[in-house]
Amino acid sequence: MHNLSLRLRSFAAALLALLIFIPLTAVTLEQAFNSSLSQSMLQQLRVQSLTLISEFELDNGGKHAVMPEQLYNDQFNIPGSGLYAFIQSDEAMLWQSLSTLNWQHQPTFMKPDIGSEAFIEDFEMQNNYFLYAYTAEFETDTEYQPVSFYILQDKHVFNAEKSKFANTLWNWLGLIALLLLILLLVSLNAALLPISRLNKQIRLAESGHLKRIDQRYPPELEKLKNSINHLLDTEQQQRSRYKNSLSDLAHSLKTPLAVLSGTADLPEQAKEPINQIDLQIQRQLKRAVAGTTSTFEQAILIKPVVDKLFNAMDKVYADKHLTLTHNIENQKLGFHGDKTDLMEILGNVLDNACKAAVSQVKLSVLMNQNKLLIHIEDDGPGIPQDKREHLLERGTRLDSYKEGQGIGMAVVADLVSAYLGQLEIEESNLGGAKLILVFPSS
Repeated sequence: MHNLSLRLRSFAAALLALLIFIPLTAVTLEQAFNSSLSQSMLQQLRVQSLTLISEFELDNGGKHAVMPEQLYNDQFNIPGSGLYAFIQSDEAMLWQSLSTLNWQHQPTFMKPDIGSEAFIEDFEMQNNYFLYAYTAEFETDTEYQPVSFYILQDKHVFNAEKSKFANTLWNWLGLIALLLLILLLVSLNAALLPISRLNKQIRLAESGHLKRIDQRYPPELEKLKNSINHLLDTEQQQRSRYKNSLSDLAHSLKTPLAVLSGTADLPEQAKEPINQIDLQIQRQLKRAVAGTTSTFEQAILIKPVVDKLFNAMDKVYADKHLTLTHNIENQKLGFHGDKTDLMEILGNVLDNACKAAVSQVKLSVLMNQNKLLIHIEDDGPGIPQDKREHLLERGTRLDSYKEGQGIGMAVVADLVSAYLGQLEIEESNLGGAKLILVFPSS
């Protein structure tokens, strides 16, 4: 969850809200519609019951019902119409509508109390029915006699109407959900567009194509933009002061050393230590400056540097007739650092490879998992397995190995370490040694 982008998180939250909202809305509307239909059916059956009561009479003995031959509502007069009526007194059937003509079994009803009604939404027989019942009293010669009126309505039409409404509802809600989803995606992209623009400008600044973030952003991002610009400015100023301080230090040390070296009566045994001090100062200054290049500076293209070094090696080792080849995966691959440092690293490694090589030296540059890999191989004697780890141990000078691969490698190790890189030694497919330089891509 922590690795999900803001866009994906927002989309997932919106999708979850829709998945909860749409079904709940559909269920709520269906329940409201069904309840409304049921209430409407109750009102209709109540009216039909009142119509029957108004047309009903008892004979003087109270044993027979007096009803018109044809009722006002034609559905009571048509067999199998779906609307049926029964009149019952003391569990004796007094009358039933012509619509029940084809019924083979008489239903069993529960009699409501006098003056009360009952409404059952699922009265089960061969089919499902709505049942409305009402009990009233009628006067006879001797007493008041309770009479119950029952009306059955087939639920086929009701269920069909309910199913039609449900289908229409889900279709429209599905369309609304789709439109809402599209609207949410458009709104989400519009809301996150400033963040995408800021992210793009940060990447341009990292690659060195942009010195400052200059676009305008919403107030929420303006403070972040200003902080990033402040960081860029501060870093640039610090690097400038650092380089200037190192340059001043180099000049201040070189002058006394030059005076000492030019002293006429300087003992011969003192000249060599002074030269060693000068070399150490140069090396430590180079090590200190290396790696101070910002990741926000433009990367140095590797191919032009390699071409230049190859031309130099062809001239220096012309008597060996070496074949120098390179395989650079992408012509735009770059080194995030100082060009002089890159030339010193590759120059030292190529120089040692050419010294050790018999006839061939190969350089390869590629990207792998956001890391820049540089392979330098030769067909020389190689470096024995038991000496590789010793050469790469921290504090061990790589120039202690003098069989063609050691000269200048101490400087290479320092520079690679300064750029947070790694130096590895393997056996080459050409038969000699293979040095692998690994650098962060940015």
